Amino acid sequence: MSNFTIIVKNNDINKAISKMKTKVSKLGILKHYKMRSRYEKPSEKRVRLKKANIINSLKNKRKREKYL
Repeated sequence: MSNFTIIVKNNDINKAISKMKTKVSKLGILKHYKMRSRYEKPSEKRVRLKKANIINSLKNKRKREKYL
């Protein structure tokens, strides 16, 4: 896991919490925790990764066609 620190300036807790939320989402800590919280069968993992690869390839295709 990645370690990170949030510095609280001027006792502004709300701003520090929002910074923490953005860092956690960028690092993917919650996503990693949710995936590890339960067992995933290897066949389910293959299906999930295959779907993700299809979605990513379609996104990349759209990006390539956008710049043509």
